Amino acid sequence: MQVLSLNIARPRIIIHNGEQHSTAIDKKPVAEAVELAEAGLVGDHQAHAQVHGGNDRALCVYAVEHFEYWSERLGSEIGPGAFGENLSTRGLLDSEVCIGDRYRVGQALLQVTEPRKPCWIIAHKHNQPEIVAWILETGYSGFFFRVLEAAPIQVRAEIELIERPHPDVTVDRAMRLVVSGKPTPDELERMANIPELSASWKKKVAKKREGAWSS
Repeated sequence: MQVLSLNIARPRIIIHNGEQHSTAIDKKPVAEAVELAEAGLVGDHQAHAQVHGGNDRALCVYAVEHFEYWSERLGSEIGPGAFGENLSTRGLLDSEVCIGDRYRVGQALLQVTEPRKPCWIIAHKHNQPEIVAWILETGYSGFFFRVLEAAPIQVRAEIELIERPHPDVTVDRAMRLVVSGKPTPDELERMANIPELSASWKKKVAKKREGAWSS
């Protein structure tokens, strides 16, 4: 497992439905090592930290294994940063990575906190309104890390799994249970009791539980 690209960006203004919006989704690869802080890569920015940033979502990660699929489906070449990710990685598949996993990335220690829920900004970036549905369909969502131990990260840094406390809750399973599936109360209870799960995702689970119990 390895980091194949480090990607950062500053916010820019886009027009969507006649309105201006600020976004930092256009991440670009950098060649040199990047300092890492508790809130993410130094020099990277989020336009809306309450949605895309914060310590629970310090680093967005996306698997390069999915690029060939998206290149074919979108009809254009897809490469690092295409999904607004900070780390383009090999070997960290959504179907295998689990909530709560701890990974040593170079000297940094990182923990998986939640799936990356796609939104309209990805659709705008790729000029494809169906891509959000396609991401949910395929499970190729990506995920977020929190920083447990900060250290500079460089391209080609090796990634080592240190701990997997919840092997039954993969990233794509968590996404399907909370966003696109019809989980049982027991499944939602299991998700709610994962201490490593991000605060924002715990709120999503709570809302899903309310809906499940009222139906």
